[in-house]
Amino acid sequence: MEVLSLDEKLARQVTLQNILLATDGSTAAHWALSAAADLARRSGAALHLVTAYEFAPSSVLAYAPYIGPDSAWDAFESDARKLLDDEQSRVLALGATVGSLHVAREPAFNAVMDVAEMVSADLVVVGSRELDGLRRIVVGSVSERVVHSVHRPVLIVRGGEGSWPPAQVIVGFDDSPASRDAARFAATITHLYRDAEIELVEAEPIVSVSGAQYLGPDDELEIEHGHLQQFAKTLEPIAGRDVDTAVAVGDAADALIASGSSRPGTNLIVVGTRGLGPVRRLFLGSVSTKLLHSAHAALLVVPEHATPRA
Repeated sequence: MEVLSLDEKLARQVTLQNILLATDGSTAAHWALSAAADLARRSGAALHLVTAYEFAPSSVLAYAPYIGPDSAWDAFESDARKLLDDEQSRVLALGATVGSLHVAREPAFNAVMDVAEMVSADLVVVGSRELDGLRRIVVGSVSERVVHSVHRPVLIVRGGEGSWPPAQVIVGFDDSPASRDAARFAATITHLYRDAEIELVEAEPIVSVSGAQYLGPDDELEIEHGHLQQFAKTLEPIAGRDVDTAVAVGDAADALIASGSSRPGTNLIVVGTRGLGPVRRLFLGSVSTKLLHSAHAALLVVPEHATPRA
């Protein structure tokens, strides 16, 4: 049995074997399809497609007098399958391999959860319509529900045409197992793109008065930067290039957004999540939730202990 040191384990690349794309045929879903197909082609992974349909009983009843209730559902099923056939053609035209097609008659985020488990998805890809604040509060979004429900890495593609591939991969880091998993995944993605840069960003809270008695802000930032650079070195064999580092003071989500916006080109923000329950998330929030609501770049959320096989 092979026994690896911690550094050797950290330096092993994540393997992408199965990617799941959730699609509804919308413009946002087509942006996600382009990114998912590109990742599948570059990594050699199979790309699986899922779509879901769900109508209120009143919708079915409206059609029932003309074609019958069973035929109404058959029509919805037929439309969904036609959608997947069209999406499969798009994927094949982009040079990726299609693994399987799935149509579900249930809420979209439930379908994604079920199919992700079925195909052992290493990555789930969804598009985002970027609802405004009021509409998100009222109706939520599929991408947000998927992130908080599927215990697998989820890539939310947004930003319109030109949102992929990434020129910069910005990784939130706080030395937790979740952020280490996220950084390792981010390095793997970076390796697939020759011209992409990668940076680890650690945000430190503002030093309290009591803490300042022992360490000044500059001293603390210097210590943290040293630890960050040390970990970044373990990622360089995975990324295949230098891994930049930065330490900021203040809110982590704000620091990641600022880091990306200060550079030209397309950004991918990557964060880990410890998987807060719905009640704790409501009151405490999380970096991933804040980024879902405020960032406009593509976002990759990696749950703790959910990185794919190595």
